[in-house]
Amino acid sequence: MDNETKSTLWPPPLVLDIFTGFQKSQALFVTTELQLYDLLAIHQNGMTATEIANKKKLNLDATERILDYATGLKLIKKDFKSESKTVAIYSNYPEIAEVLQSSKPNNMVAAIIHASRTQYPLYQHLMTTIKSGLNTEAYKNAFGLEMTLETFESLYETDKDYSATFLQYMHQLSSITSPGVAKSFDLSPFCEICDLGGGSGSLAYALASEYPDATVTVFDLATAVEAAQIITPDETERQKVKFVAGDFFQDEFPPAGLYTFARILHDWPDEKVHQLLNKTFKSLKSGGAVLIAELVMNETKTGPLQTLRYNVQMMIEMSGRERTETEYRLLLEKHGFVDFECKFVAGYSSFHAMIAKKP
Repeated sequence: MDNETKSTLWPPPLVLDIFTGFQKSQALFVTTELQLYDLLAIHQNGMTATEIANKKKLNLDATERILDYATGLKLIKKDFKSESKTVAIYSNYPEIAEVLQSSKPNNMVAAIIHASRTQYPLYQHLMTTIKSGLNTEAYKNAFGLEMTLETFESLYETDKDYSATFLQYMHQLSSITSPGVAKSFDLSPFCEICDLGGGSGSLAYALASEYPDATVTVFDLATAVEAAQIITPDETERQKVKFVAGDFFQDEFPPAGLYTFARILHDWPDEKVHQLLNKTFKSLKSGGAVLIAELVMNETKTGPLQTLRYNVQMMIEMSGRERTETEYRLLLEKHGFVDFECKFVAGYSSFHAMIAKKP
């Protein structure tokens, strides 16, 4: 009976789930950008579709439909005032709202907005990227923008709204992994640590907390340094980390015995990665080290699924790639680094910390 039931399922549930996945994403994007979860948090007894539509100035019928779909996806709850079930009341699931309310710590709001406004439009032009191996046409089709490495950096530097959203997005990702990265190896021998492209300072603050005697510096673009001041811990923690503005391709690195790259190398094409690692090696004294924190694919490149997804995302959104542990080891050895080690970062699937030293 089981085999007969399975044979009648068409299309296979896996295919159907992937096929409709973009519709689920859109429901999440829209309800998040409408700040629905923040609104329902204020009205803890719930709200009707009419109240929500009026508050947000939306069409009532369309509002009711998207609310019902969000209910089906288990993003929000739907209850009724009476047994007649004529008046529906919508409210939050606490565990879901915890990550979808902008007021909550470590929320996903900026990540979702970034996915909605940048990643989703680019993915609509994935075919052009696969045909050419370049994302320039995807950017042109999606945003009317002739995107190169230089114009991407220009966008980041000049568009403060984009810069702030992107930095918040990266901060949310980094805040999950930074404590684990800071604990991955014994870094106590290094008195000066510099996080290259450190953005909001998430890893830097974790390192400063783990190694209070070390001097920790974040080196990033001026716009990122400016935006990072909005995303800071309390005053005591803030004093432990210094921010220095600069371009790690063009400017000299601040002096350090340990340089760190967290979610940086996977952004860039191979020639830029070689440029950064060569510059890092030359900037270090003997005994210095580089610490890299990235998602890592297994050696057959069949998983983990999240890392395979990021490998495509880096191709279409940036110009980089994800790598295997062996690929990272060979990459570092090519630039003269030795004593390579790679460790899984506790608490986050497929994220690894890698360290190598200058002899």
